[in-house]
Amino acid sequence: MQDKTSAAHGEIVELHRLLQDWFRGVGSEKPQDILGRMAPGYMMVGAAGRVVTLDMFSKVLPSLRGSRPGLVMEIFDVSVCDVFDGGMLAFYREVQTQGDIRTERWSSVLFRNEGKMLLWKHLHETFCG
Repeated sequence: MQDKTSAAHGEIVELHRLLQDWFRGVGSEKPQDILGRMAPGYMMVGAAGRVVTLDMFSKVLPSLRGSRPGLVMEIFDVSVCDVFDGGMLAFYREVQTQGDIRTERWSSVLFRNEGKMLLWKHLHETFCG
């Protein structure tokens, strides 16, 4: 299970690093670097309860580049809840800080195994108290 936890931790941290850079307007300018980590049919339920499909995310992503300079995204407490044929379910805490504003959320992510890659299939976020 430790191997799976390490893989999940690595993928969660890497995607958030790419997103942080994107929102800051630095790093890769190719949306595919982020979108390529999503499985077909990906969808998320954001912390405020809004459902976002892969198609919706793909359309809005270019306009978000550079929209949050100074954003810091940190990942904590990654654990793997279940491993099954073709994927796994993981859980983590995300802290976002921008200036004096700090938000924290718990997230569950359903990963699909695609060869050596973990692709994001479903994400559900909940704001912390």
